[in-house]
Amino acid sequence: MTGRFEAKLRQRAGGGMDGGKVYLVGAGPGDAGLMTLRGRRLLAEADAIVIDRLAPARLLRYAREDAEVYHVGKAAGRHLVPQREVEALLIRLARRGLTVVRLKGGDPFVFGRGGEEVLALTKAGISWEVVPGITSAVAVPAYAGIPLTYRGVASAFTVVTGHRCACEEAQNPPVAAGEAPAPVDWSSLAKAGGTLVILMGVTQLPAITAQLIAFGRSPDTPAAVIQWGTRARERTVRARLGELAERARAAGIGSPAVIVVGELCALSEALAWYERLPLFGRRVVAVAETRERALAMAEAAEALGAEAVDLSLLPYARFDRSAVDRLLKGSGLGASAPGRGEAGRRALWVFRTALGVEAVWRALEARGLDARALSGIRIAAAGPGAEAALLRRGIRPDALLPEQEEDAPFDGRALFDRSARRFWATMAEPGAPVFVEAGSGLAAFGQKALERGMEGASCGASFERLSLWTVDGARLRARLERLLSDAVPPRIDLLWAESPATLAVGKAALDIASNAQAAPFVVIGGRAEDLPPSLEAGAPLSGAPTAERAGEGEPVEVPRRWR
Repeated sequence: MTGRFEAKLRQRAGGGMDGGKVYLVGAGPGDAGLMTLRGRRLLAEADAIVIDRLAPARLLRYAREDAEVYHVGKAAGRHLVPQREVEALLIRLARRGLTVVRLKGGDPFVFGRGGEEVLALTKAGISWEVVPGITSAVAVPAYAGIPLTYRGVASAFTVVTGHRCACEEAQNPPVAAGEAPAPVDWSSLAKAGGTLVILMGVTQLPAITAQLIAFGRSPDTPAAVIQWGTRARERTVRARLGELAERARAAGIGSPAVIVVGELCALSEALAWYERLPLFGRRVVAVAETRERALAMAEAAEALGAEAVDLSLLPYARFDRSAVDRLLKGSGLGASAPGRGEAGRRALWVFRTALGVEAVWRALEARGLDARALSGIRIAAAGPGAEAALLRRGIRPDALLPEQEEDAPFDGRALFDRSARRFWATMAEPGAPVFVEAGSGLAAFGQKALERGMEGASCGASFERLSLWTVDGARLRARLERLLSDAVPPRIDLLWAESPATLAVGKAALDIASNAQAAPFVVIGGRAEDLPPSLEAGAPLSGAPTAERAGEGEPVEVPRRWR
């Protein structure tokens, strides 16, 4: 029992007096893959999501398209939405009977003000639960190559807030009574052994290091400060404690950052595994026809160190009913029950995308038809996306058309190249109707080109090109901008498209969403093996064809797309 039905049952069993429920979910430190499975499932079920600045916007990929999203991010020294208003918002949403996810960076109860929020919910009679997250205090040092404990070196670690350094309490009194945390005992921390982890302290770094040294910590102690830890923007400054503040200032390190002090920081440079991943520091947009494929591609890019955004076309597709009706009627599949499966036995359908298959399948279901109605129709797939979509519906294509070479314009010429002649001779019967799918990214292959191709193939069939779908570009761009909302600037380094059709749509979305940024590299293919080991021009890849920057002529070596 999963999904929204389960969420409603949970509400009835444990919801507050108004039926709604709030889940405080720890989003983890920034890497989207570090969110817990339960948190991800709740995010997919949520009616409303209230998200912090440090919770990566990319996690909204797991949310429903119709979920309400409220950004209430907080940065050092400023609050987009005051804390009391955040609490009031959670109460209002729950009283509407909604399942609410309060998405917080790290762990809700580790310097996340989660305790304040659940107390407010309790007082208002709202039911709530907490889903712990991986705290940045542990994850960020791990990604920077800093073990917090090590046998014989550090048997303990301490986590403190540096938001208000004790030495600056007098110069920076709290705004209101009860708002300031208890002063940190830097004297005890300086004398304690093990590793010291300081969160939210980068703006106070000079005062913090001075306090530690003044109370006895050696200025030669290895130390590090890591900004945007676990993300593609991660930057690490390593230095002795006495030099750390100046080195961080010179490097422009700002919030959010984690400060680590202790002997184990000396291992950081040797063990900094994350910053050595092949796509570390790169931002990737993965475009595919279905959500499952786009998500799999994005996660594959993130496993290589990139920060990835997934764009799936299916939720934004507009299916052309008149074109689909023409296909069905031209193949003898009318709306009346007596005609089902009786005509069109010699018709040939050539699908080139999963969206084309989806368009036809929805029309069949609307007519009360299923796969049995296609028993007399020959079906071919040109590309792995169309083939996979047909197989998911229990239809094994009668034939697979060969794909074109990587460097050929995607105008359909591969449908009639030398290797395809045998296909047409076998599949297309004289006088039989042949329908070839077109759509966004396929439109360059016009009707006249099809007719010339059929003449060259000498099969004598009646050939027609049908545009079965288009994409709502405005909605697609809106999603892209929402997922890029935590990027400053929203730079795109690599456009990874599952197919030439998705490439055309992805380029159109990026042309507007990314404004005047440098054109990204382009890779076509649906597997992790298709990604380049480097985005530097001329990366050595034996036997690989040449792709280009989108809109430029500068080549970069990339692997062949998926066969």
